[in-house]
Amino acid sequence: MAVLVIAACLLIGALPFFAALASVAEDPGLVWETATSARVSGLLLRTIELGLGVALVSALIGVPVARAVVRRKGPLARTLGSLVPLPLILPPWILGVAWSRYLELRGYPGAVFLLSASLWPIVALFAARGFRQAGVAADAARLARGPLSAFLHVELPLARPSILAGMLLVFVFASTDFGVCDFLSFYDTEPFTVLPMEVFQKWKNLQGAAAGAAVSIPSVVPSLLALALLLGIERRSAGTFRGTRVGSGAALRTGKATAVGLLAAVALIVLPVVVLIGWATDNPDPWAEIASTGDDTLRSVQVGVLAGLIVSVLGVAAARLSLRLGARGETLLLALILLPLAAPPVMFGVGQIRIWNHPANPLADAMYPSPLLLAVAAAGRYLPIGVLAVRALLRRQDEAPSEAAQLTGQPAWKRALAVEIPRLLPATGMAFALGYLLTLRELDLTQMVPAGSSTLISRIFGFVHISADHVTAVLCLLLLSLVLVPALAARMLGVPGLDAGPGPDA
Repeated sequence: MAVLVIAACLLIGALPFFAALASVAEDPGLVWETATSARVSGLLLRTIELGLGVALVSALIGVPVARAVVRRKGPLARTLGSLVPLPLILPPWILGVAWSRYLELRGYPGAVFLLSASLWPIVALFAARGFRQAGVAADAARLARGPLSAFLHVELPLARPSILAGMLLVFVFASTDFGVCDFLSFYDTEPFTVLPMEVFQKWKNLQGAAAGAAVSIPSVVPSLLALALLLGIERRSAGTFRGTRVGSGAALRTGKATAVGLLAAVALIVLPVVVLIGWATDNPDPWAEIASTGDDTLRSVQVGVLAGLIVSVLGVAAARLSLRLGARGETLLLALILLPLAAPPVMFGVGQIRIWNHPANPLADAMYPSPLLLAVAAAGRYLPIGVLAVRALLRRQDEAPSEAAQLTGQPAWKRALAVEIPRLLPATGMAFALGYLLTLRELDLTQMVPAGSSTLISRIFGFVHISADHVTAVLCLLLLSLVLVPALAARMLGVPGLDAGPGPDA
C-alpha cells in the first residue's frame, strides 16, 4: 500500500512539477541569464514583498478572529466561527469586483488587500487549532499571571507554530497567484506586476518552453523556502498532541471592544456577498444567465467532485502513512506531497499536460481535452492541503479503539469495517470538502488545461474583464451556492467531517 500511495503522489504532484522545468535542458544558459536579469530580479522582489505583506495582514486579521472564536462565548462568536471559511469560496479577484465599489484598488496596497481578504481564514483556521491546544494551559496561567501576561507568555507561544504554519501557507498562495494582479492591471495604468504574471505570459504566449521553464525556476524559490519552514514546523509538532483530546479552555466574556471587533470581522466577510446580491437584483433575468452557463457549471461540479474524491482517498492514505513512518521517511514523504504548492499553477498545469499528453500514454488523445486532466491537476495541487488537514485531525484521535480491536482476534476486514473506516470518515469528508472547494474556485489552472476554458470560474473571469457586473454577480452567487448548499445539506445529514459546528473543539 505504501508503494502505491507514494507512486500516486509522484504521478499527480512531483512528476508534473519537474516535467514543467525539464525544458531548461534545451538552453541551460538561459536560466542564469533570466534569473539575473533586472526585470526578473525586480519581479521576484515584488513577489516576495507581496507574499510577506499578505501573510502579515492575514495574521493581523486571522489571529484575533481565531482566538475570539475559540475562547469567547455568545452568539456573535458562534456566528463568526461559522462564517470564517466563507471568504475562501470566492477567489480574491471576485472579492475585488465587490470591494471596488467602496475602495480604490490600485497597485501593491490593492493586491495585498484583496489577497488578504480572501486568504486570512487560512491563518484563522490554523491559529484556532493552536489556541485550542493552548486553552487549558492558558487558563492555569491566567490565575497565576493575569490575563495579558498569560496570553503573551503562555497562550500565544503555544499557538505560535500553528499561526506560523498558516502564515507560510498564505505566503505560498499569495506568491504564486496570478489572478489578482492580472485583475488589477485592467484598472491601473501602472499595474503592480509579479513573477507569476511573467510565468503566465511566457507559457501562454508560446515564447518557447525553455523561456517558460527559465522564468519558472526563480518563481518557485520563495515558495520552496516557505514550504521548507512549514515542513520543519510539521516535524517539530509531530506527536505532540497524538491521542490527546485537548480542550479549548474556559469561555471568556465578550466585552464591548471585542464585540466591535467581531462585528468588523463579520462585515469583512459578509459585505462583498451583500454587494453581489445587490448587483444580481439588477439583472433582468438572472435565471436565464444561470441556464446559459449550465454546461460550464456542470463541468465545474464534475471536476470538483473528481478532484475531491482523489484528495480524500489519497490524502487520507498519505496522511496515515506519514504518521506511521520514521522521522526521515515522514520528512521525505511530506516534502514530496508539498512540492506542487511551490509552483505557480500555470507552470504546474503545463507539467500536467506534459505528463498526461506524453506519446507514451495510450490514453493521451482522450485525456488531453477531457475534464479528467483538469481534475487530476487540481487534485495534485491541493492534495497537500488535504494531507495537512487530515494529519491534524488524525493526531487528535485516540489510538485505544484500534488497539483494542486488534486484541479481539477478529479478521482484519471486520476490524476495518467496525473500527478503522468509521474513525477515518471525518478525515475523509474534510479532505473531500477541501478538494472540491479549492478546485471549484481555481482559475490559474483553467487558463492552461484545455477543459478549463469551459468552467464556471473561467466564464466569470471573462465577464469581469468586460465589466458586466450584473452578470458577474449572478454567476458569483451561483458559485457560492455550489459550495454552501452541499455544505448545509451535509451538516443537516450529519456527514462525518462536515457536520461539526464552530464549537470549541470542532
